[in-house]
Amino acid sequence: MILPTKHLAEHETILAVGAAVLGHLSRPKTITELWDSLRGDRIVGTYDRFILGLDLLYILGAIRFVDGLLRKNGR
Repeated sequence: MILPTKHLAEHETILAVGAAVLGHLSRPKTITELWDSLRGDRIVGTYDRFILGLDLLYILGAIRFVDGLLRKNGR
């Protein structure tokens, strides 16, 4: 589910969701703002997958949550 396998395409993985999230995080945003911009994305799909993508990015150290805003790490 996190990474593609023989039976799971790349666009169906949580890693792809994380990539979509990072692509929309050009400036710090609230979780609601980010969800509103990604809600129609077929890769993200559901709110549950969106949150799993955020969890993965946070665990990997790619994003951080500061003062109510999500930010790419290193900015």
